[in-house]
Amino acid sequence: MSMIIFFLFCFIPISNCDITCRTTSWWVLQPFPKSLLQQFLDESKVTLTFNTSNPLARFMQDDEHPVYFEFNKQNDCEYTALPPILANITEQTFVEFKLEIPYLIQNNKNIMLKPLLYQNSLLNVFATHVVYGLPANFATMNADFDKNTYSISYEKGLVDVSFEPLIPNLVPFGSPGTANFSSFVDANVSPWLAFPFFSLSHNTKCASNIYNFTAPALIRPVKMVLNITGNILEAIPSGTYTNEGNHPLGAWQIDVPSKITSTYGCD
Repeated sequence: MSMIIFFLFCFIPISNCDITCRTTSWWVLQPFPKSLLQQFLDESKVTLTFNTSNPLARFMQDDEHPVYFEFNKQNDCEYTALPPILANITEQTFVEFKLEIPYLIQNNKNIMLKPLLYQNSLLNVFATHVVYGLPANFATMNADFDKNTYSISYEKGLVDVSFEPLIPNLVPFGSPGTANFSSFVDANVSPWLAFPFFSLSHNTKCASNIYNFTAPALIRPVKMVLNITGNILEAIPSGTYTNEGNHPLGAWQIDVPSKITSTYGCD
């Protein structure tokens, strides 16, 4: 019922379908060969190229590009189009994973591509497909912030991740030792491509994730060990991947207020 109410408001042209949440997550920027990532670009509905002069290029080999993993738990999500009473009734908390490729070029502008998502809510999978046109899949998922572990189980394989905090507690962004998190702030500046099911125009749409990093955002660097079994991440091969944490291409635990905008024209 909650999603039905949401759709009724979202398909009224004058409505604002922004979604506000509190995002608790582990975020990782990891370099991969462009030859692997090209599969995601080729499968996109628009022509995309790699921005070879992106801010992270100096930390990678020439044939590499950053992939952005979000191991998210979205808390207390509300639809701003709804009156406060309905917003409270339809409030949702769910686990999701997003594989994203930042710093792509479309029509001479920086753009982000979200070629793969997993969510543990069928209603949210349906909404993600219809409202944003993103390739979301329903999976068994778990985000355990006490044990610092995260998992995805899907018919194509498994993802198991463990994180080791490098400092005892989360601290506000801007605290000593958090400068390397700026690369994640910058990676979220560009809009991302959306393909709404009921779009009235054939033009590609965009949307944005807006994080209030001055709320303050609470963060801390973590080490990551990521185990991928099968082809659950498609072009990303199975195997074990590690990340040492406190680097621009690093891994961080975050707790931050966030907003997902409704779709808008990319130009």
